[in-house]
Amino acid sequence: MLRVTRAALKHPKSVLIAWLLILAAAAPFALQLDAALSAGGFTNPRAEALVTQEIVEEAFGDEPNQLLIAVDAPDRLGDSSLPQLTRSLKDAGATTIRTPAENKDFLSADGKTALIMAGFPGDNTSVQNKVPDLQKTVEDKVPGASVYVTGQAALDYQLNVHSKEDAIRAELIVFPLLIIVLLLVFRSVASALVPLLMAGTALALASAIGYIATLFTDISILYSNIVSMIGLAVAVDYSLFIIKRYREEVDGGNSAGAALAAASATAGRSVIFSGIAVAVALMALFIPNVMAFTSIALGGVIVTLIAIALSITVLPAALSLLGHRIGWGTIRVPAWSRPTRTLGPAGGKHPGILATVGIAAMLLAALPILGISLQSPVASATVLPVGDPARSGLETIEQNIGHKGLFPLQVVLSAPDTEPLPDVLAEVDRISDYAASHAGVSTVTSVTSSGGTTEQLSKALLTPAGVAGAAEMWTHENSRYVTRILVDPSGSPDSVDAHELVSNLRSNMADTAAGYTVGVTGATAQGVDFDNTLIESIPLIAGLVFALTFVMLAFAFRSLILPILALLFNTLVVLASLGLLTGLMGLTTEAPLNSVTPILLFAVMFGLSMDYMVIIISRIVEIFGYGKSFSEAVTLGVQGTRSMINSAAIIMVAVFVSFSSAQISIVREIGIGLAIAVVLDAVVVRMFIMPSVLRVLGPRVLGARKARQFEAETSIAAKEPAPV
Repeated sequence: MLRVTRAALKHPKSVLIAWLLILAAAAPFALQLDAALSAGGFTNPRAEALVTQEIVEEAFGDEPNQLLIAVDAPDRLGDSSLPQLTRSLKDAGATTIRTPAENKDFLSADGKTALIMAGFPGDNTSVQNKVPDLQKTVEDKVPGASVYVTGQAALDYQLNVHSKEDAIRAELIVFPLLIIVLLLVFRSVASALVPLLMAGTALALASAIGYIATLFTDISILYSNIVSMIGLAVAVDYSLFIIKRYREEVDGGNSAGAALAAASATAGRSVIFSGIAVAVALMALFIPNVMAFTSIALGGVIVTLIAIALSITVLPAALSLLGHRIGWGTIRVPAWSRPTRTLGPAGGKHPGILATVGIAAMLLAALPILGISLQSPVASATVLPVGDPARSGLETIEQNIGHKGLFPLQVVLSAPDTEPLPDVLAEVDRISDYAASHAGVSTVTSVTSSGGTTEQLSKALLTPAGVAGAAEMWTHENSRYVTRILVDPSGSPDSVDAHELVSNLRSNMADTAAGYTVGVTGATAQGVDFDNTLIESIPLIAGLVFALTFVMLAFAFRSLILPILALLFNTLVVLASLGLLTGLMGLTTEAPLNSVTPILLFAVMFGLSMDYMVIIISRIVEIFGYGKSFSEAVTLGVQGTRSMINSAAIIMVAVFVSFSSAQISIVREIGIGLAIAVVLDAVVVRMFIMPSVLRVLGPRVLGARKARQFEAETSIAAKEPAPV
């Protein structure tokens, strides 16, 4: 038994009181978490797009955040329709405002839809906070018209709102489901309530720690989603493993003390290794060093470690005080409804054939990955539910006015002022001509678009007002010329063509002369950089998860073959679930799978699936200690944990399916993907493929020392009945 568990059992009341005091102190902080979280986080601040964006803001004075105001009226908008609206925007803090009066492209052909672009100073979070009040302010400024506040900050704000709603909705759905499942599993009210109390405590403490973390750094709204998703799954499952083993021991005739010692030494030890595996896998998500993934990793690791701590301290203390009362509120079920236990060999009579068929089926399920399309949505409202004002505004603009001028790519060129101006302008023309040659480009605007010869333009640019409108496209500061070229894609900023355009522009910039610096920014470029950051991180994430998991399992099982099998089984589950998710999403939507989903599915599922591996193998090794043959140990180990594994899987599926109701598409994808993965892992891998492979390989999988023990003891009668 663990020392910390032994200490908790000596002073159970003190342990429970201490945890209650911690929970009471944490509650005020937990309640403040939602308001402190930030939206966004799907950009890489060190990548080219955001570094170039900073240059644009410094050189041309662009405000960092632009809100778009969509006005949709039943009749043609007159000249007097918008002034009151623009005054409201100025009163709200807008420093730059562009209306159809300055840009005719901001008015629809029928004159019924208008766009106003308002620039606000400050960071994204401060502008987000203006959105709800601004939406209320502008709604009645144009009589008879629908007015929507949209743009990146508004989209981020609404994403934050719906993310909170998703987490609350999922919890409201899943807790009643968990009560039903736990009552069916334990057939006891007390046994069902204890895991729920453990889960509630884990979520509250993780939320409090998350709030404290927001005081030092930005934390994404995904923190609360992942805390709920992972916390409910692991806290309830870990409690289930220990309580179920405790009740098995009690039902077998052991005293409450002996049963608790046995449960802590077996299931409790398995919980620790399982939890560490989850935490290790999630820690790999720190590698991309972007806010969204860092927040997911932080939330998952914190709530998992709290669940482990509760499982080895609070839970044993509670069971010690409850004793046989853990069976209070027993629910009687008819004898015919109770599952019957089969004692046939796990893995079937032909384990090699069954293992081959199972593996082939999993690989077949993974085939849709070959056609997978990954992309993070940028400047897009598709992640938000239909009817959301930010989504409605952006869709109104796109349908009635179009994309033109909304999300242009900006190619920013900088050169030392020792370079001859004609040479700099020639480079501007070269990049402009290259961009204009692409079929997916609507317009290209640069300082050379004003016309005239290079010589004439060079002379005119020597004076501030030499070229009309040049101030927005050209500047001279810090001994360098800085100019930008606006490339307006003809399609959506999320389109494949727009993403390819970014890559092509950057490839072309490799030909830029020495001494020049050039970069591409804009919403699409930021999305491309984020996707590239994730793709580049995949080998490191996978390598770290594989290496640390292997070392941990090798230490736990004292075997080299078992960790290798665990890595193979888990990889099989991740590939098959991702393949099925890809196929399912392909049938229901044309949008690419979010680039976040595969990495998150890999890290989360790789950790969670270790639960079943550790529980089953630990039981097999335990049964071997009673002198059973390897084949019997596998059969009894799998069958003895089947009810526990199936119950845990049902709980996890209930948790993850509850998140499939999310309004945020990425949360919905992750919930569905994890639910699929748990079913494949618990049913296909752990009940069929794993026992079949174990029986084919024989006792050598448990390590050389245990294999020799098997060979020496297989002819010896069992010392006592093996626990099943």
